[in-house]
Amino acid sequence: MLTNWFEQFKQNSQISLLDLHLAQFLVNKVDGNDEIISKRFAFLIISLSQEVRSGHVCLDITRLNQQVIDPQLWQELNTPTVEDWVNVLSVASNKQVVSDGEQLAPLIFIENKLYFQRMWLDERHVAQYFNQPQLNIASSKPIDLKNILDQLFVDDNTTVDWQKIAVAVALTRKVAIISGGPGTGKTTTVAKILAGIVLNDPTTRIVAAAPTGKAASRLTESLSRAIEQLSFESLNIKTEAVTLHRLLGAKTDNRSFNYNKHNQLHIDVLVVDEASMVDLNMMARIIEALPDCARLILLGDKDQLSSVEAGAVFGDLCDFILNGYSQSRADELSRLTGYAIPIADQPASMITDSICLLKKSYRFNEYSGIGLLANAVKEGQLQAVKKLLANKSLPDACYYELSSSQTYQAVLDDCVAHYKNYLNAIKHHQNNDIASILGKFAECRLLCALREGKFGVGGLNKQIELLLTKHKLIKLNNRDQWYIGRPIMILRNSTALGLYNGDIGITLRAEHDHSKLRVYFPFSDGSIKGFSPYRLPEHETAYAMTIHKSQGSEFDHVNIILPTEFSPLLNRSLLYTAITRAKKTVSIYADAKILDRVVKSQIHRESGLVEQIKNVLQ
Repeated sequence: MLTNWFEQFKQNSQISLLDLHLAQFLVNKVDGNDEIISKRFAFLIISLSQEVRSGHVCLDITRLNQQVIDPQLWQELNTPTVEDWVNVLSVASNKQVVSDGEQLAPLIFIENKLYFQRMWLDERHVAQYFNQPQLNIASSKPIDLKNILDQLFVDDNTTVDWQKIAVAVALTRKVAIISGGPGTGKTTTVAKILAGIVLNDPTTRIVAAAPTGKAASRLTESLSRAIEQLSFESLNIKTEAVTLHRLLGAKTDNRSFNYNKHNQLHIDVLVVDEASMVDLNMMARIIEALPDCARLILLGDKDQLSSVEAGAVFGDLCDFILNGYSQSRADELSRLTGYAIPIADQPASMITDSICLLKKSYRFNEYSGIGLLANAVKEGQLQAVKKLLANKSLPDACYYELSSSQTYQAVLDDCVAHYKNYLNAIKHHQNNDIASILGKFAECRLLCALREGKFGVGGLNKQIELLLTKHKLIKLNNRDQWYIGRPIMILRNSTALGLYNGDIGITLRAEHDHSKLRVYFPFSDGSIKGFSPYRLPEHETAYAMTIHKSQGSEFDHVNIILPTEFSPLLNRSLLYTAITRAKKTVSIYADAKILDRVVKSQIHRESGLVEQIKNVLQ
């Protein structure tokens, strides 16, 4: 009955065959004789599938109105209201295709939100974990913890040290959620948390992990450095971080893991860095694999980009930050730290007592253009952003209006000016001082929002290669893509080689045979290893990289280029993430109107996690 309509829908919408087949299958299950109800139900299923692919956990039916639905489709659906959508799902529930969660069904509909069963189960599981009553149980005697905190921190008694509060939060709870912007000392805080745990019990089994290989490598390096700076001898803390997939024992043939609720991890503490990149499904799998007695410490920046897959768990959890602590919790933290702790009039959830926001940046001072710009973008303060970018007295934050081909060429020229440093280092060091070359390449990076086109990774990398060739800094080979100096980024994990998505290496002459090429990568233990270009997993040239891929990385200088046409991918979280990759200077190349829209656009991930956490104990 709906075959012709499905074909029409396919031609007029960006939907996949999988969406169509799923909709047809479930519509047939309902077996309705009302064509309008069948069309509306099919539309809901297809819309839900599209939402999940876009990073949402569920579909809010109250948002399905004339403003967001194609006019022709809107008429085909007979101008439905919210009540009409509810009625359609009520009909489907009679056929056990939709449920309110009391019984399992392919689709779950609750509080005007439509879920696939798997997403709803994951969200409920995560909500139950983060609002469990056991979070209120302290892990050690307060007097012992106070002594430990006094050893870890030397207070000047003039300002509140939020790092100390964060450590106190983590040492007294099974779960700790620590959010902080760039330079707020997240890694230093975790190092002190781990030191406090080990001082209390040296036999504690601790594992650190991150979503990507690049993030795990950076965590290993920064955590090792932070622990070395602590004034304690013989602290036996393992600092080598692993990827979450490696931690859970990902199976290559499917989406399952060796470690799960039936075979849990043998650890006491799990630290997860870059937690904003962890999607709902992965968070649910982590929780299942953790023993009941294990602690979980989540570390991240709530304002950075969310995960690529569905869900924004860390951001949802951090929504509770502004609620403040319960009275008993505030009293406990005050005794431990000596600070006056903010109290919530009515805490929305017990999880609020496990959260801490690091507020002081040690990287950027109050006059830093990068710091001020990042904060203004984060808050969506367009006028403040414009004022900062127009202020020529801030040498570390610059703006160039992308209004002509000359400006586009300018960003390429600036990249060449920076990249020639590492390319000259290659020419002048016959013995290949590889560590120095890798370090010089890491000084600068061009970040973009898209993958394709003139303003995407592919187009920008090609243009930079041509310009470097023109300046005789590299020699392109028409028969082979490999040349001395080519930087590449790994796109697919290879556990056999120890290379992971996001790792960056440089192509050089092989150390012991200059007739061959090797791609050299830095490893978290300080070593550098070379691989034949033809053994590498999927990869791409890396003069330019997407902002998503840059998460977890830092560069002295960052160039940011935005497309001249607006895309749904553009939002202030994306721009904030790009700006905060810079340690010394940042330059933004963008059309003025596009920049305005980016600052005013905020990403929204539809989910019911916050509501589920609030209601889980009711």
